[in-house]
Amino acid sequence: MKILVVDDQRSARRVLRQMLLAMPDTTVVEADSIETALAAVDAECPDLLLLDIRLSEDVRDRGGLEVLRRVRAAGKTTPAVMVTTLSETADIRQAMRLGAQDYVLKDELEPETLLPILEGFRERLRLRDEVTVLRQQVDRAYGLGALVGSSAAMERVRTLVRRVADAGAMVLIRGETGTGKELVARALHQLSSRSNQPFLAINCATFSGQLMESLLFGHERGAFTGADRKQRGQLELAGQGTVLLDEIAEMPAELQAKLLRVLEDRRFRPVGAEQEVPLRARVLAATHVDIEQRIADGRFRQDLYYRLAVVNIALPSLAERSEDIPELLASFSADLHRPLRFTDDAVAWLARRRFPGNVRELRNLVERIALLAESATVDVPTLRDLAGEQLVDPTGEVEKLARMILGLPDRMGSKLRLMEKAILHHAIETCGGNKTAAARLVGVDRKALERRWARFDDSPPSLRRALTDDDDDDEPR
Repeated sequence: MKILVVDDQRSARRVLRQMLLAMPDTTVVEADSIETALAAVDAECPDLLLLDIRLSEDVRDRGGLEVLRRVRAAGKTTPAVMVTTLSETADIRQAMRLGAQDYVLKDELEPETLLPILEGFRERLRLRDEVTVLRQQVDRAYGLGALVGSSAAMERVRTLVRRVADAGAMVLIRGETGTGKELVARALHQLSSRSNQPFLAINCATFSGQLMESLLFGHERGAFTGADRKQRGQLELAGQGTVLLDEIAEMPAELQAKLLRVLEDRRFRPVGAEQEVPLRARVLAATHVDIEQRIADGRFRQDLYYRLAVVNIALPSLAERSEDIPELLASFSADLHRPLRFTDDAVAWLARRRFPGNVRELRNLVERIALLAESATVDVPTLRDLAGEQLVDPTGEVEKLARMILGLPDRMGSKLRLMEKAILHHAIETCGGNKTAAARLVGVDRKALERRWARFDDSPPSLRRALTDDDDDDEPR
């Protein structure tokens, strides 16, 4: 702890220095006037001011008060302890109004009187530093600090998060699997005035209709078979916090209408209850699928979509922000028990590699390397050994695959058609039915992918309905 002692008498400063240095990890800085004190505050940034109210022999002098007044006028909140006499009670009251935290009488200026006061300030400083560190950790885990990357795409996401975090509006967060949709939802919560309230995430693809309704709204005892006690729903348990409805496109159809009414009226009725409960929480939603296609297929309510998507936040895939990979590697490595260093060639190799699981897959790879790699320096051979998947366009592997396909029996029919169908099927399946993402994965535009897929009449009806278009194209482009 650094303490600035301000007193015009050298002998008094010497006595105070001797007392203060008896405390461990203490640095003492001295000043004898208003000007030297203010200069020391700017230059030394002390943790505590120990101010004598009078800084001269003049009984009218109140130099210590002037120092405190100017420090506060400069916007500094440095704690201050005043050194005074019993005859200066009015000055003590004025010092307190200026923000002094305590005072000590000159007649009682002994170690057993002064040091306990200063130790109390040391403990407050320690707690303040701990709070600062914890806030930094929370921001890194749940706030904007969790959205790693300085690419233009991520800067747009952060800008939008800052802009709407405290607005209270409903937000639909969209992006492929593993892009960090829940991180964005947590950042919206953390940056809002609701940050001291609960954050609850519910995966809508996990539960059936009745269970989902009970989970969201709660139920009364005896409302249905097995309801042996009253259960509060997540919308009520969240209080004035935030509820994330993840995979909202998977919500059962019968529940979508009920959710729309709840969002409109800001009230809901637990299953089997007579009284409604006010909705105080903010509702966010997230999805990785092409929700417009779900609407077109009649599988998602358009009016619910418009209610949820007051603001749309679209997260880029890792392929769309490969320049962020060095920052992501550094961030992931910092959280591990064994920090890693990736060579420039290794970073370039990763930037060329395909990551269907996006940032989540990259993080899992870094954790695997930390556990299994022999060296903390990660090079391309190490990646080839542990990554388990080749690069996007390894020419030798493509040629080998082509020879294998041409070697298939002729009775299998058109080998080109067979391979095209397999590629399209796996791309659509990998991307969860998201046409835009599947087209990007294959390397064509969305309309071309739809036309190509429509040529395979023996495809499953569900996928054929999901990927059809009025346009027709007899031959692949």
